Amino acid sequence: MKNKKNVKSENQLLNILLNVVIPSFILIKFSTENYLGPFYGIIVALSFPIVYGIYDFIVRRDVNIISIFGFISVLLTGSISLFELSKTVLIIKETSIPLLILIFMIIFKDKANKFLKNLFGEAFDFEKIKNKIGEKKLDKNISNLSKLLKYPFLVSAFLNFLLAFILIQSEPGTVEYNLQIGKMTALSFPVIALPSMIVMMFIMFKFVKNIEKDTGFTFEELIVKK
Repeated sequence: MKNKKNVKSENQLLNILLNVVIPSFILIKFSTENYLGPFYGIIVALSFPIVYGIYDFIVRRDVNIISIFGFISVLLTGSISLFELSKTVLIIKETSIPLLILIFMIIFKDKANKFLKNLFGEAFDFEKIKNKIGEKKLDKNISNLSKLLKYPFLVSAFLNFLLAFILIQSEPGTVEYNLQIGKMTALSFPVIALPSMIVMMFIMFKFVKNIEKDTGFTFEELIVKK
């Protein structure tokens, strides 16, 4: 876990800018025949999250299951658009990505727990907690956290389906389709990410309270001192 502290933190503003704002703007404003057109519009728009994903991996040398599925999702969106597959395929794809993450967490439970332990080990002093309550008790709390974190992905899957079903009315390869993809991308944060984050924050609050109860430590005593 100590090696993780050397990993450069991801720039969240840059993440949102290159994964949501710029692609949405290109798809909505520059995908018409007067500018890039539907074909090149989708290529240029999706190049930003793809290039950013590669750049982020090279710079931080850190990858996780969420990042992998996110990268795959962008590539699939581009493939569906470029090969002009049915809009139904896109709706299925939008719904299936969070469900696949959920399935991965269920099948590879130990790997998911290890990932969470490493991830939250950057914020919480697990060594101190382990010395207080023992590794078995700590692992039980991590396992309970992993079980609860499945719910945000269920929420995300449902909202992904709803958003795609409502917005995507045109077939790939058309200007209208690109505009709808742009709107869906722009709305993905307030409609999908934000509610999922609220659920996740509630789960994290419950996790912290359980750790506080087991250890007798305050929140300030639980977190890693920088």
